[in-house]
Order: sequence, then structure tokens, then C-alpha cells
Amino acid sequence: MSVFDAFMKYLARRNFFGRSNPRNKPRPLPAYDARTHALYRFADFLAALEWSKPGNEGEPDIPFRCPREDIYTEQPDDPTSLNFPSIAFLSARGQHDQYTLGPSDLLDDTYDRFGKGTVLLLQGEYIESFMLEAWGSHLYERRSILAGVQAVLRMNERSNALQLNLPAYYNRIASFSLIDSQHVDDPDVVRGRRRGQIAIELRVP
Repeated sequence: MSVFDAFMKYLARRNFFGRSNPRNKPRPLPAYDARTHALYRFADFLAALEWSKPGNEGEPDIPFRCPREDIYTEQPDDPTSLNFPSIAFLSARGQHDQYTLGPSDLLDDTYDRFGKGTVLLLQGEYIESFMLEAWGSHLYERRSILAGVQAVLRMNERSNALQLNLPAYYNRIASFSLIDSQHVDDPDVVRGRRRGQIAIELRVP
């Protein structure tokens, strides 16, 4: 057997595909998915808003805020101990609209932005219709929060949806659009617990 034949036999027993020199360190799995990044950003946005409740007759509206610690991106552990006003996002089944025919899209504007020799690959979109639930101790708090959320969800004239940049998620854009709303009157109203709901569609790549 010649030296060349021996070398080719050696190569046949090796698997070099996917290797690099020096070897790349294994990348850790993400701590948050795209949905979580989007809901955190939406909660921060709502906490920065200044809501308005009606003042006394003949007086201007009174501004108020909903603190970030009173905005929950998941179902609260104990809804009976909430500080009012408060907001919670109630999750629903999400749809992963992934590409099935043809290759995924390379995002040209991300070359070398998040690491040398890297580029983002758009593999699809996550879609979820979740429920925003608003709690208040008075009718005006519920009305004001529902009216305010509906207004900001329609503030974009082009897409009729609220679009938020996600700095912690490769500066991608999350879209929130209004589906429907409801003022919920249940037995808890006797204890000063007014509840309202808004169905919102989330889209994030």
C-alpha cells in the first residue's frame, strides 16, 4: 500500500464535517424565547405610560401610572392579593409559523453585528393570541386602562398595530394588534375588584 493510499484510508475513517480550528465552544441554550422577550418589553412599555382617569365635574383628567412590579407577564400566583391597578398577560397556545419549503432567509443587515462571522437566520414567526387582563378597584380604573391599551395598540397608522423593538433579542420587532375586549362583571365586584380583558395578537420572529 502506497503512502497516498494509506492517507486516503485514514481520511475515510475520520469525520471532519462541522469541525473548525480552533474548535468553537458550545453555545449555551437561550434562557428566554422570543415570546418572553416580547412580553417583557410590552410590560415595560405599559409601565412607562401615563394613564388618565376622569376628575371631578368641571376639572381636568387625573394622571396615574401602573408600576412595573404590578404588571405580570404570566398568571399571578395569587390574584386575590394584587395591588390595584394591575395588569396580567394570560397565555394561550402559540403557533410556530416556520418555513417548510425552501431555505430560511439570511438577514443581510445583521452580518457581523452580533459576532464576527455571524448572521441572523430568519426561520419563521411566532404567533399567539393572548389575553391582557386589567384589574382595578374602581370602574374608572378599569375603563381607563382598557381605553389606554386600545389606543396604543392602534397608534401605528401603517400596520394598525403597536410595534416594539426588542434590544435584548437581536433588535427584532414584535407586533401587538387588537382583537377584541370585554368588561367583565363577576361576583368579585362587591369587594371592589373590577376586571377587564383585551385579546391581543402577538407576532415576533
